[in-house]
Amino acid sequence: MIYRNIFIYLFLLLCLPGIAFCANTKVSKPKDLDNALKAIEKRYQKASFSADFFQESTLKAMDMTDIAEGHALFKWPGMMHWTYEKPEKQLIITNGNDLWIYRPADHQVMLGKSPDYFGKGKGGSFLTDISLLRSSFDISWADEKDIMSNKIKAPNKLILLLPHKTVPDFKKLYLVFNPKTGDIKELITLNAYDDKTRIQFKNVKFDKKITDDSFSFKIPDGADVVQLEQ
Repeated sequence: MIYRNIFIYLFLLLCLPGIAFCANTKVSKPKDLDNALKAIEKRYQKASFSADFFQESTLKAMDMTDIAEGHALFKWPGMMHWTYEKPEKQLIITNGNDLWIYRPADHQVMLGKSPDYFGKGKGGSFLTDISLLRSSFDISWADEKDIMSNKIKAPNKLILLLPHKTVPDFKKLYLVFNPKTGDIKELITLNAYDDKTRIQFKNVKFDKKITDDSFSFKIPDGADVVQLEQ
């Protein structure tokens, strides 16, 4: 099953925008796009929130698709806790510095440092530091025919984000979002081989009471510990 390898791939892919790309370049954007970005930034500025997620991951060359679902927590700056419930239990946790990936079925914990993968400082993905959208990407409106198999339901819109600097396994990022509220509904990522990972968020709840303790992990006794390569 490809899901055994794709979870780590997904996590790194989502967080690559946190890597220090080239220096910021301000580019004039259409007013409607700029207003839409401001709505997203206002919604997620220093936010703490939780969400249920549904993930669909496709390897184009092998014509294989796996699905997964679970629950996730996010907190500024750089903290994430992904709990995969299906097809099997798995945890991906970072406090912005340390990274844990736990597979209960294998009784295995993979350890790493977030800055080694996601850049300097307490940076994670743009979901935990929304300022990275403008600083790390060229952003434009997207044609939904480029990526969507089904028509986007109004009032949601689709934007395309291209990283300022090409990085391995990361070519494009699409966001489906509500331009009025700024709520992000879906993430679609593609790599150089057009492998696609699509994540839909539901039951999103913004909650300032999410504590930092939710983003730490105690290694179970007897677990096989593996260090992630830098």
